[in-house]
Amino acid sequence: MSTPNVKFYNAAIDAAQSGDIPAAREAIETALTEDPNDVQGWQLYSVILNALGETEKAEKAVAKTKELGLSDVDELIMKAADAIGQNKFGLAITHYEDALELDPNRPEVYISYALALMHGNYPSDAEEAANKAVEMAPDDASAWYARGRILRLRGKKNDALESLKKALELQGNLVLARYECGMILAETGELQAALECFEKVLEDHPEDENAISAKAAILAKMEEMNS
Repeated sequence: MSTPNVKFYNAAIDAAQSGDIPAAREAIETALTEDPNDVQGWQLYSVILNALGETEKAEKAVAKTKELGLSDVDELIMKAADAIGQNKFGLAITHYEDALELDPNRPEVYISYALALMHGNYPSDAEEAANKAVEMAPDDASAWYARGRILRLRGKKNDALESLKKALELQGNLVLARYECGMILAETGELQAALECFEKVLEDHPEDENAISAKAAILAKMEEMNS
């Protein structure tokens, strides 16, 4: 991938993970304009189109990935992403495990696998997979984000915050990591720091309902404490 293409591809991933599918579509279409022969881009595009219910266009995107040469591993990853889009986390986990059996040296697969395990209610295995991703790719912000999110959901707030801050050091515009930081800081009573996190999220995603609600709750709590 060229540098601009990576930028838009990562933006599409971030938007998709935060639930903003239209923004994800816009970003991946820009990425594919930059590099129309990027297999991973077409793969992600097919997943996004399926999420939008545009199945006919999604099938054409899948055909394009096969035309360009989709590997067995990437095909399994695509199947896993489709399963997640249908909330079939058990099936997604199976696809990721099959992919890792074929190629165990893909940290990005461990990241997705870890998050799927957490959704599938396998928290210990999820943490182990996230640790593996961080070990394999210590400079990947997404790996630290996944580890931080999983640790937060497991109640390990201090370790989670450390991981999320590392993610933001590596990629300052990683909205999901900043959101998770805000959640932890709010839970631990650091309201001003939490407020700053959510305000930063809203700078990038002004219509994010979760961030809007979180900010409102923090402001209400601060007003209550000052009254």
